Amino acid sequence: MRDHNPGDARTTTIRHMREAAAARVENTSLRSVAREIGMSPTGLKKFLQGTAPYSPTLRRLRNWYVQYAAVQAGEVHTQDATAALAVLVHDLSPDPRRATAACLLDCVSRGYDQSGKTRPVWINELRAHYEAA
Repeated sequence: MRDHNPGDARTTTIRHMREAAAARVENTSLRSVAREIGMSPTGLKKFLQGTAPYSPTLRRLRNWYVQYAAVQAGEVHTQDATAALAVLVHDLSPDPRRATAACLLDCVSRGYDQSGKTRPVWINELRAHYEAA
């Protein structure tokens, strides 16, 4: 199974996670990254070669990405926030997923407003993504 529709937000997020995993493998080893993710080295190798992950593996990859890759980068990009939000709402059906994502984004927006900091661009990008879904 290969990724489809390069413009799709899910595909973009998977590609971003694939790049992060490849960079991590390059700095450590395939086995250690596979262990961090909770998948087999063979499964990770196939993912790195372009195979689309099945749902349980995708959840593990998102969890790993949020815990290891995005946090270590030191800043949050749209792909990072997409992966984090997907981890939080992954098991909800489509309508509650959209509503919950919107609520979480509202809370984060209020936090930025109250702190006096400028809202990150990814907030509006994610809001548009979930509204369009």
